[in-house]
Amino acid sequence: VLMFVLNKPKASLKEIIIKSVWYGFIAGMISGMVKIGWENIFPPRTIARNLINPPQHMAMQLGIPKKLVESYFYYSQDQKVFWFTLILHFSFAIAFSVLYVFVSQYWSKIGLWQGAAYGIVLWIVWHVILMPAFGTVPAPWHQPFDEHFSEFWGHIVWAWSIAATVYYLIAKDKKGHLENI
Repeated sequence: VLMFVLNKPKASLKEIIIKSVWYGFIAGMISGMVKIGWENIFPPRTIARNLINPPQHMAMQLGIPKKLVESYFYYSQDQKVFWFTLILHFSFAIAFSVLYVFVSQYWSKIGLWQGAAYGIVLWIVWHVILMPAFGTVPAPWHQPFDEHFSEFWGHIVWAWSIAATVYYLIAKDKKGHLENI
């Protein structure tokens, strides 16, 4: 029962919203880069399965044209940068970072295990429940172990980087009233 006790924040709702957006943007950009780096070390999918990755597939399921979803430009002469996919990737990271900051002011348990629990919950919600339910990815028992390993640990590292960034930003804000968790 104590796990779900809400706190009355010291900061005003206006300050919480403004700083959730600002700190969430910063944490989302940093954590988005962390997740990209993680997936370069531990690619979650085979090259064949990643030709259209889950965010691209979901965007097409939502009616976004394939031509836009697969849009890219060249960097360093021959490196394709899929700009639309990057927008999706960083939008996801920013949105869940903003949510983390906002919720942390009311429910400190969101920071359990320095944010790792947040990452695990988001992995379960998206990769085990929602995306398989929508047919974006195969059912969890049909996904290879490598995908689960990469995504599970990647979400932990990603959420930890959100928590660490937010912790630092709140700690350095000497005039602010947001509470660190």
